[in-house]
Amino acid sequence: MSANRYHISNKNIYGFKTNMFQMFLVIPVLIALALLAEFVLGPVLYRFYQQDVTVEKGAAGSEAGAEVQVAESLADMERLETFTLITKGAVINYDTVRSGDQIYHRLRLPSGELVIAHINKKAIQDTDEPGLYRLPTGVWREWEPPAEILVYQELLAATDHYVDMYGDYVPVLSQADYGTALGRIASVWLFIIAVFLYRVIGVRRWRFAPAVFWRRDPLLPKDDTELWCASTFAIWAHSFPMLEGWPLVTGVHGSRKVVANFRRTALGEQWDIYDRQGGLQTVHELTEKHAGCFDTPCAGWDLCRATQLLGMMYLVKMIDREELDAEFVRAGRVIQQRFHSWDEMAESYLEGYEAWLERIGQQNAAQYAARRRAIFQQLKANPDGPYSVPWKTNLTSIPGSGERTVLKKVLFRYRDPKL
Repeated sequence: MSANRYHISNKNIYGFKTNMFQMFLVIPVLIALALLAEFVLGPVLYRFYQQDVTVEKGAAGSEAGAEVQVAESLADMERLETFTLITKGAVINYDTVRSGDQIYHRLRLPSGELVIAHINKKAIQDTDEPGLYRLPTGVWREWEPPAEILVYQELLAATDHYVDMYGDYVPVLSQADYGTALGRIASVWLFIIAVFLYRVIGVRRWRFAPAVFWRRDPLLPKDDTELWCASTFAIWAHSFPMLEGWPLVTGVHGSRKVVANFRRTALGEQWDIYDRQGGLQTVHELTEKHAGCFDTPCAGWDLCRATQLLGMMYLVKMIDREELDAEFVRAGRVIQQRFHSWDEMAESYLEGYEAWLERIGQQNAAQYAARRRAIFQQLKANPDGPYSVPWKTNLTSIPGSGERTVLKKVLFRYRDPKL
C-alpha cells in the first residue's frame, strides 16, 4: 500500500467502472439518432448543401451557357471577360499534367496556340458533334506556374497565365453519400455529447471524481475543518476494498452500488438507521456519553464512528452539507477535548475495535485489529496524509469561514503521479 494511494482515488476516475452498462444502453439510442440524421435530416439539409457548393452561374467553373462566347485564340481570351472552349474528348482524358493534388490539361486552341487549363469536369457539356465537348466557363488568370508546368514552357503560348475553368467549385456529394457522411458525423458528436453528459451528471451526483478538474470534486473537503473531521475516520476509509479513502468526506464516491450498500446494510442493518432523525440520534448517543469525560472506555471507537456515520449519511443524502459541517464540528470538538493527539485517538479507536470484535464473538479479533493498526501506521507515515493535519485545528461550522491553509497544501499534492 503506497503513500500515493492516499493522494487521490483513481479507482473510478473516468467513471467507466460505475454502471457502465448504461453506456451500452445508450448505443442503440445513438444508432437510432444517427439513422434519423441520415435518412430524415439528410434530405432536408442536402438542398442547402447543394446551394452552398454550387458554382454561381456565369462564374469560372460553371456550365457555359449559350451567351458565353467561344475563344479561338490567346487574343480572344485576353479580350473576353469570360469564355468557353470546344475540345476533343481525348484531350480531356489524356493531355493532362499533375501538380500535387491538381490536374491540369494542355489545350490546343484553333489558332494553334497551346495553353494550360484547370477544368471542372462536372460542368463539361456535350455538343451536337460526337467527340467534341463544350468546356465550362473560363477566365484567363495570372499565376505563378508550378515546376511541372514549366517543363512545357517552350511549347506554351504563355506561362504567366492559365485558363481557369475550375473556379470555386468543390466536389459535390450525392444525396446518398451526403446522408451517410451526415450520419457518421452525427454518430461521433452524439457519442461525445453522451459521454460528456454522463461525466458531468455523474460528478454532480457524486458517482465518481472529475477526470480533469479533480480538485473540484464535490466530496473533497471545503476547508480545514472538514479535512480534520475526515481524518478522524481515515482508518475505516482505508479498511475496505469498496472504499476509496481519505480525504473524501464520505470515504468513497456515491455509485449506486455503494449508496445502496450504505443505505440498506451499513446504516440500516448494522445501525438501524433509516432516516435523518434516527441517524442524528445515534450520532448524538455516541458522542454525548464521552463529552466532558476523560475516563470513558472505547471513546475513540465511538467518536470516530460518529463522524464516519455522518459521512455515510451525507453520501445517501439523509443530511445536507450544512448539517454535515455542524455535526462534524459538534463531534470533532468532543474528540479534541477527549484526546490530545492523533496517536491517542487512534490507539483508543483500535482498542475499542478489538474489544468490539471480541464482544460479537469474532475469533480472529486480534488479527483484524492488527490489520487496522497497520493501516494507521501507513497513513501516519505519509507526510501529506490524514495525520499531517494539525490536531489543534480550529473547528468551525460557519459556511465560508473555515481556514483552508492545510487543505490547500494537501490538495496541491493530491494528484497521484501515476495518473
